[in-house]
Amino acid sequence: MSYTIHTIESADYQAAAELLKAAFASSKKTIDFDDQLATLRLERTYLPTFELVSKDAYDNIVGYGTISDAYIQGQPTAKLAILNPLGVLPDFQKQGIGRQLVDELEHRAFVRGYQAIMTTDCPDYFALFGYDLAGHFDICDAQTAASKLSLRELRPGALRHTAGLLMHSPALNHKTVDDKNIDTVE
Repeated sequence: MSYTIHTIESADYQAAAELLKAAFASSKKTIDFDDQLATLRLERTYLPTFELVSKDAYDNIVGYGTISDAYIQGQPTAKLAILNPLGVLPDFQKQGIGRQLVDELEHRAFVRGYQAIMTTDCPDYFALFGYDLAGHFDICDAQTAASKLSLRELRPGALRHTAGLLMHSPALNHKTVDDKNIDTVE
């Protein structure tokens, strides 16, 4: 079956949140994706072109991914993006949909002049796409364990003079549905 990537439309918002709930149903954390996505969309730096869905031939959403602005504390000219969340419905995983979403998000970020894309989870998965641990670039995040924070430079050497603490939307700090508290880093 073939899948196509589309910029999200407001009619897709609820389906995107439901997809993420299903994609992460086996996770220990129950993230409030409705709240997280709504908060990201209200940020002044939000760009709809950075929020994508993958649809099957019947126009059903089977994958979702978004990037949002990030920067290094004290270095606001470093143009970074954070890829979070990314999810594919369980029945459609391992068919290249996540890869298609990542490739398209990277392309759109590159065209808009971003230097790198960061991720805060699943470093082994993102290593398949050329991501490396952010610690190798002396970049860290107060909310993410060093073993989970990874990045991919979109332009070779783009981060050679960039190091420090990653800053991103508080919406990505994974508030849980049950208690609305920020999960602790494991």
